[in-house]
Amino acid sequence: MYKIFYEQRALIFPNIGENDLKLDVTAQQLESYEAEKIHNFLRQWLVVNLQEDVVIDKVSPEVLSSALLRTFRLAPAAGGVVVSDNQFAAIQRHGIPDLPKGHIEEGEDAATAAVREVEEETGLTGLNIIRQLPSSWHCYLYEDEWRLKQTCWYQMTTDDPGRVNPQTDEDITEVTFLGGYDLEWFLKNTYRSLAETLSESLKSIVNA
Repeated sequence: MYKIFYEQRALIFPNIGENDLKLDVTAQQLESYEAEKIHNFLRQWLVVNLQEDVVIDKVSPEVLSSALLRTFRLAPAAGGVVVSDNQFAAIQRHGIPDLPKGHIEEGEDAATAAVREVEEETGLTGLNIIRQLPSSWHCYLYEDEWRLKQTCWYQMTTDDPGRVNPQTDEDITEVTFLGGYDLEWFLKNTYRSLAETLSESLKSIVNA
């Protein structure tokens, strides 16, 4: 199942997985009339104030890929779930609990970007990637341009969980390790895209 989140609502494609998408080609290479119809729907969905989720189950990966490339500028990102003693590192940004993440720079792979961003935003060092987690997808408007962000998530360990330094110039005010008692609060108050994508991974971490 593939989901795109915008604020607190989602566009759901139950018959498509993210690995089915072909976003490394141009929209012209995936030209089709059906893609134009989905593109027009996406533009409408982004601006109409709907509160409910929308499910689209009759669209092929090729058509959806083309429609996404017509609608959005891709903004790849990466981040980490840093684990220590059945707890995970969370940040506070603009008063919202979140996980450290950031944009992938040109020439950088997702795993390298994830480690760099976690170090920069939390001050944690000696990071070691254990496994890749599911990616989250959300869209946003930036400078009159719609962008689609895929965040590649990785589970990591650190050699010094007691050494944190929030990146205040990125509006991060706190870095804390959360455990089982905190998980329900975190999932309730963080972004929906994050909660739905990583809830099972976080539960397995705190209950290990």
